[in-house]
Amino acid sequence: MAKNVSLDQLGLKYNTDKASLFTHNNTTVKGHDYLKYYELFLKELKKEKFTMVELGCFTGASLKMWKEYYPKADIVGVDLNPNLKKLEEDRIHFICSDAVASDLPAKLKEFNNIKCIIDDCSHAWGDQRRSFEMLFPILNGGGYYIIEDLECGAMGAYPSYPPKVLDAQVFWDYAADRMKILRVSENRNQINYRPFFNQLPEHIQNIELSIDMAFLVPGSIIFRKK
Repeated sequence: MAKNVSLDQLGLKYNTDKASLFTHNNTTVKGHDYLKYYELFLKELKKEKFTMVELGCFTGASLKMWKEYYPKADIVGVDLNPNLKKLEEDRIHFICSDAVASDLPAKLKEFNNIKCIIDDCSHAWGDQRRSFEMLFPILNGGGYYIIEDLECGAMGAYPSYPPKVLDAQVFWDYAADRMKILRVSENRNQINYRPFFNQLPEHIQNIELSIDMAFLVPGSIIFRKK
């Protein structure tokens, strides 16, 4: 790969809808345009030997993109479609699983140094939340957890999707709330403005205390782990 090739250029090369443009049924349309944002953070991993996990593989285009962008990384695709096992090749692996399956963390722990997880799966808030709470703990320190297509969980965005929100709190509020604990967890603010924190489940407390940063972009959120 040429040193000056951007992540978006690779996205265009492999025709992933994460790029600025995407060709579908011989028609080129605007893509999600996530890659220009992701590269701001993910370029720091280019020289590392690590594992990247993508939940939801679609055509497998982004798996090939990540493989070229990260010459030392193992790329793991997770999808319910067993036919996508054909995507496997050198450094690209496949796990046939639901992204919210309780045994998925154990399957992923077989891979070393997980530094990036991208949720491009059902796009339903309830699933995104459950996957995040289940998989963020297995992410290594300094790694990134990205949740895409947050707008798809909005009322009416995908009429065929059954409601999967776990409670009345929408995911945007949930994601923002994860960040409110940072000052408290770092003991920079002696006023406990979240007195209910200790009432939260222990695994949620641990997740909140391990979040270093959350960066919002159109339709996507990027978490960085301490």
